[in-house]
Amino acid sequence: MKPEPSNLRVVISPGHIALVATPRETREPGWARLRVQACGICGTDLHLHHGMKLPVGAEYPVYPGHEVAAEVIEADPGVGPQPGTRVVVHPLLPCGKCEDCMSGREHYCAFGEMLGVHRAGGLAQEMVWPSNRLVPVDDLDPNLAALLPDAVATAYHAVQRAQLPRGGKLVVIGSGGVGTNVLQISRAIDPDLQAIAVVHSEGTAQRIRGLGFPVVQGLDGAGRAVRKEFGEIDAVIDFSGAQAAATEGVRMLKKQGRLVLGSVLDEKVSIGTTYTGLMTREIEIVGSYSNSLSDLQAVTELVRSGKLSLDGLVSHSFPLKDIAKAFDVLEKRPPGMVRVVITA
Repeated sequence: MKPEPSNLRVVISPGHIALVATPRETREPGWARLRVQACGICGTDLHLHHGMKLPVGAEYPVYPGHEVAAEVIEADPGVGPQPGTRVVVHPLLPCGKCEDCMSGREHYCAFGEMLGVHRAGGLAQEMVWPSNRLVPVDDLDPNLAALLPDAVATAYHAVQRAQLPRGGKLVVIGSGGVGTNVLQISRAIDPDLQAIAVVHSEGTAQRIRGLGFPVVQGLDGAGRAVRKEFGEIDAVIDFSGAQAAATEGVRMLKKQGRLVLGSVLDEKVSIGTTYTGLMTREIEIVGSYSNSLSDLQAVTELVRSGKLSLDGLVSHSFPLKDIAKAFDVLEKRPPGMVRVVITA
């Protein structure tokens, strides 16, 4: 009797990570079976390892992996990308029926399920996912394509939330993986835009200068330093989550400027100004959460058209069998780390 086919995948419980053989998932009508080629890991996966509180409907153990580049190996004829197509996976499975879904705000769906949290994710040899949540990427390097569904599309969404004027000025606080993408995407959308980075370390400063962006090093006093060197700023996007980021960001803004907060943190936000200071300048403070399928489609097109380069964004890669080593790097964040990718 032939053994049942299995699928090697990562499983996480609080404080524990392992590679296990699981039964091959059933492919439902309208869904595709995917051979995973690369899967990024990020802070969300690390939080899972630390035992973060899970959203409603999810429970430990979880099968993580939400930044997936893959090849379609099974699909319904004529439904979505067909076998042999390289794709990236949008990691949200919205209900499609609630008010948010019906009004085009699917990433707010209260009933949605997340890949790698509610549903088994892409830190595996293969996975299944709805065909209408896949975006073709042609011959793009899978290691780079894996960044698109989260680190790149989330950055694109934040740039849209900033509502920058043509030829305006943008400051990005925190230039790790997502922050770097914010800088590059803003320039790809508007080559006349002036984008400035506020960074912490000299290593990051050198990396960002190498991409052609001016840098202010150090958050303390950055508001004053930015205004002195670059003048008033149209929008500030923060992906550092640093306690002083909102305060310094507001100090940089011109009247009717916009502060966009993108970090996922439970800490209280402190803004070192007064009601009058915000009101008389009509400062807007907005959040930027995740991304939608249309955001993923937009950034994929920017990359495919050559307007947006992903070179240099993957600093570390490991095979699936070395998942523990990959998480150790993610935990320690060595100098020069940008994004970590698990390869097939």
